[in-house]
Amino acid sequence: VVDVIRGSLAGTQSALVIGPSVAEVEALATVLAEVFGNRVSLSHSDSSGAMQTAAWDAAASVPGTILVGTREVALWPVTGLSLIVVVEDARRLMRSPSTPTLGVRDIAVGRSRYGSVPLEVMGPLPTLELAHRGTDVVAPAGRWWPLVEVLDRRDEPPSSAPLLSSTRAAVAATAGRGGRTFVLVPRRGDAAAFLCMRCGALRTCPTCRSAASAGDDCLRCGSSLTPCSDCGFGRFRPVGAGVGTVRDSLARALGDAVGLADDGRPVIVGTERDLIGLEGMDLAVAVDFDGSALAPNYLAAESTLRLLVRLAHTVRRGRGKRAIIQTSDPSQPVIQALRSGSGAEFLSAELEARRSAGFPPIGQLIALEVEIEEEDVDERLRSAVGETATILGPAPVGGRQRWLVQAPDLDEARIALRGFAHRVRDRGGRVRLDVDPIDL
Repeated sequence: VVDVIRGSLAGTQSALVIGPSVAEVEALATVLAEVFGNRVSLSHSDSSGAMQTAAWDAAASVPGTILVGTREVALWPVTGLSLIVVVEDARRLMRSPSTPTLGVRDIAVGRSRYGSVPLEVMGPLPTLELAHRGTDVVAPAGRWWPLVEVLDRRDEPPSSAPLLSSTRAAVAATAGRGGRTFVLVPRRGDAAAFLCMRCGALRTCPTCRSAASAGDDCLRCGSSLTPCSDCGFGRFRPVGAGVGTVRDSLARALGDAVGLADDGRPVIVGTERDLIGLEGMDLAVAVDFDGSALAPNYLAAESTLRLLVRLAHTVRRGRGKRAIIQTSDPSQPVIQALRSGSGAEFLSAELEARRSAGFPPIGQLIALEVEIEEEDVDERLRSAVGETATILGPAPVGGRQRWLVQAPDLDEARIALRGFAHRVRDRGGRVRLDVDPIDL
């Protein structure tokens, strides 16, 4: 970010820099202030009212200001704006959770286009949305991320232990050398995976190859699920464990060396949120993300690859420093991309898959959530939208009903949904509309 600003701005030109989290923009502002001094102005979601007002005033009235902040500053006025920098546009925090669900990427692209302002987007992996727009991708020479070692669960006898013996040995060896380890565990609520109780193969749908659930039908395509495709056995067990289980498993061998993110221990067990600000690891481990990578939604593979690439980037360069990925299916595209060290082939294939299915960024998708005590909402919705779009649902989500509205172009459907939402709210209901939603 420093290099881009230094190479792009004259003294009276201003920049807008948007990052995902409070901790990250604070760290970024500190580094920028060391280079650009009092030109840097900071505001984020935890800032006091006085701090936000001061930052707003500086951005709106002082030429040469470098405004750094979280997603809220994306719409702020910036006098002499000559550069927009977005850091990790695909992160969940870069979209507001409430209606209107504004996304930093779309706002930044709009401000760049209509204001003729250069836009730089930085992150560990380009997003398909920007790639589809024809954005230039500047990739590092050689590998895009550090070395990744893939450990196949099928190489060891089937076991309910969260960590393979090879993984435990690597963690113990790193701790014995005085090194630091981070063990990444899927967050609660992520898609589960199931393994054959005889051979340990991952259970997948025979039609669409998504990770299969414990039921009899595929959650993505509705096909009937079959016994294990490798050995024909018909019983499966869930794989994966929470932070506490993984920590306890390691602590039995390493004792007090194992802890959580804030414990200051050499071996840290945590989830995605603990990656923020994490760096300088000698070993990084991902525990069974097959369920996430093969989950029955179109964002699963891309989101999982981006997360695991972030994990790999926490490892410092040097002999013996690496990331370990446990998997039950090394052939899946996410694992192949991690091994290759480049996202180019993965992104190209994923974009073609989205094109054939009509999913974003090729087509358009709106998630609609309604909370109201009426039984004819589905009928009213389908009547309002008519033939302008395909409607999938409803599905229950936290006391609400959820639909997905899909079409190559949703302009007509948006108008119909606006009227539908007004009528629901007039009856005392609640409506949430999310365009190109992150969560499905």
